[in-house]
Amino acid sequence: MNSKSLVISAALFAFAAQAQEVDINPNARVAVTVSTTDPNYITVNDDRVKGILATRGVITQQAVNDAGGLVFATVHDKPFTLYVTTESGFTFSLYATPRRQAGLSLIVNNKAIRGTAQAGAWEADKPGYSELISQLVSRFVNNDMPAGFVYTKNREVPLSASVLQAFRVRPVAAWQGDRLRIVRLDITNRSAGRIELNERYLWSKGVMAVSFWPQLDVISPGVTVSAIVVLKEGAADEH
Repeated sequence: MNSKSLVISAALFAFAAQAQEVDINPNARVAVTVSTTDPNYITVNDDRVKGILATRGVITQQAVNDAGGLVFATVHDKPFTLYVTTESGFTFSLYATPRRQAGLSLIVNNKAIRGTAQAGAWEADKPGYSELISQLVSRFVNNDMPAGFVYTKNREVPLSASVLQAFRVRPVAAWQGDRLRIVRLDITNRSAGRIELNERYLWSKGVMAVSFWPQLDVISPGVTVSAIVVLKEGAADEH
């Protein structure tokens, strides 16, 4: 099978196979099972695979497709380690156990991903703090991502024990710019009484702004609202 036919076969296979998805930090190691009979496919969200390293002879075919995903084949019958590098410099390794089965389809999310220089330019272009926050929150709510921003699986927002006692919190989505990260949390009143909604509940180190959607003064038992939190990476507490 040549590289061109490998890419075509994997493109068809990737749509048919059930993809695994993992969220990892740089230099993480992931255990996977790979096929010795079908093409295997790895893609990194918002990035492109640059190359792989493995013991000589382990990988029989490899190619990067137009989407930046890696297609590879192996007939090796013993576990091996595959080192993957992307164009952004993100690296990780796969501990692969080969079997006669359907090919691997793996989606990798880099938890440390950052936006491009375009994101930095967009952040710096705003005339002031209020304008920056207002535009970012508005675009986030309307799913209108600024140039250079990327989706991120880093949806972590530090929360106090009292907040977690009063609310059930579910991280939903997040964007990462150059220095800013914006996160949506769905929060549900888990208490028996009404609770006043206050931005201070979500203030912590790095938080620049908090807004609620829909905008309510109080939240009744069992009711859910979205909290939109803007954080400045590496910042001191804004409050």
